[in-house]
Amino acid sequence: MFSSEHHHIWDEHQWESHINEMSRRHEHLRELIESGPGDHPRWLTHIKDFPTKLDAVDAFIEEELLLEESYFPMDDETEEEEDDMDDPLFMDDEQLDEWDPEEDGDVHEEPEEGDDAIDDEDEHLESIFEDIFEEESQEETPYDYASLENIAIYTDARDLAADLLVFNDSKPHYMDHPGFIHLVSEVLLISTKLAAAYSMGFDVEVLGANIAYCKKALERANLTLMHLQSLRESPLNRADYFELHRRLFELRNNIAIHVQETRGFFLNQL
Repeated sequence: MFSSEHHHIWDEHQWESHINEMSRRHEHLRELIESGPGDHPRWLTHIKDFPTKLDAVDAFIEEELLLEESYFPMDDETEEEEDDMDDPLFMDDEQLDEWDPEEDGDVHEEPEEGDDAIDDEDEHLESIFEDIFEEESQEETPYDYASLENIAIYTDARDLAADLLVFNDSKPHYMDHPGFIHLVSEVLLISTKLAAAYSMGFDVEVLGANIAYCKKALERANLTLMHLQSLRESPLNRADYFELHRRLFELRNNIAIHVQETRGFFLNQL
């Protein structure tokens, strides 16, 4: 049970329920954008439009993230509403009577003149950033999340997806097989769910959403492993099958470990 101080924080199950509901509501929108001309997946078009396979993968992930972000439409609106509460332009008569420009800051206040005022402001900002970075450096985290590229499971999934696209050049007959097309799509979605998890952040208020997306990536990895077995005889040759199985198996296991570590990190913050 959460302490009373954190009773308002959603856990992974509440976030998962919300994401599933939003996904259901956006099902029609996804149907409109998931298929390209001739019902080919969009990533097939990206192979032709981008100079490298990694660029094609990144373009697909970026498009998917835009759809994932649409699951949280109230975030920006809430921030705007909070900002409007402090803006005299949006206040009613009663609020204007109580508003103190000396306390809240006059929207028409002229900036101070002189180099001393600018220097003082710069020193103040520098002090703020030093405090922020000092606090961040003191936080104990299970991994370095300063950049998405520092999350190993994401780079592994992204590289695997890009290497699958290479078969379009080296073994184009793979791309003629619907089962292989499905395999590529699933691996791309593993990368997308991991990127969505990172985009949610690591603050305790949203860490449940991070875990929920990682669990979706894990579910995709399990289903993809099962699907890969159906391609063992055709179209994949023996060497390609075992190499893909090894990489996907390791990725699945590492995602599961990552979920456990992130879940432990979340519980320790409560």
